[in-house]
Amino acid sequence: MFQGKELERLRLKREQLVSRSDANRMSWLSDWQRLRSPESWLHDFFGFAGRHPWSITALATVTGLLTAKILRKPGQVLGGIGQLGKLVPLILALWRLFRMKKHHS
Repeated sequence: MFQGKELERLRLKREQLVSRSDANRMSWLSDWQRLRSPESWLHDFFGFAGRHPWSITALATVTGLLTAKILRKPGQVLGGIGQLGKLVPLILALWRLFRMKKHHS
């Protein structure tokens, strides 16, 4: 059915696939460990914050305002989210404006 050369070719192909599978497994384990690490998350966050300070400032401001509103009147959370929805067009317009300035600089 199979000749010696064909069997040898299949054996080599199997070894290659097993090696590739082992390499992928090690890579996935490494990525999993990195994702589970709090230091990795902090490093990624501070890296993003350094590259996008205006985004972080806007996000912190909105989060602070929503938190203050929720703590002041806990029953009006949905109303606060609705009001935030009204601000989305303004936020998008400002974001586009900053982006355009950055591209022209």
